[in-house]
Amino acid sequence: MWGRRAADPAVAAAWERFGELARALDEGSRALLATVPTARRPGAPLDACVAGFLAGVEAARQTLPGWALPELAGAQAATAAALDAAARRARGLAAAAAGLEFEHRNAAVGEVLDELAPVQDAEAALRRLRSRRRASRPRG
Repeated sequence: MWGRRAADPAVAAAWERFGELARALDEGSRALLATVPTARRPGAPLDACVAGFLAGVEAARQTLPGWALPELAGAQAATAAALDAAARRARGLAAAAAGLEFEHRNAAVGEVLDELAPVQDAEAALRRLRSRRRASRPRG
């Protein structure tokens, strides 16, 4: 009687696919961040890091159809635009970072990652939809 309500299968599937998007972007972001030197390592070559990031963005893009629900159309469009903007900025990163000192190069990497901010809004929209759909479904 007091158990959790069943999740909407379409929303549950969308949530799963969004998780794939998040993992792909995490892997891509980690690849890009590997270019930043630390006290223990010099940092990976920028070209290789950008290639890894772009691979993550492309993998994330492949998940978009999997969470295409009408209620998420705006969030999905914003995510697609964010992926495009991040990829565009990443492709220009080598030229933008040429000759820059450590702090400015790190800032340029940060600007690429900042383009992905709308993905957080998409996650929030999907969380709200999960809550609403769960609350509105009859108990079975």
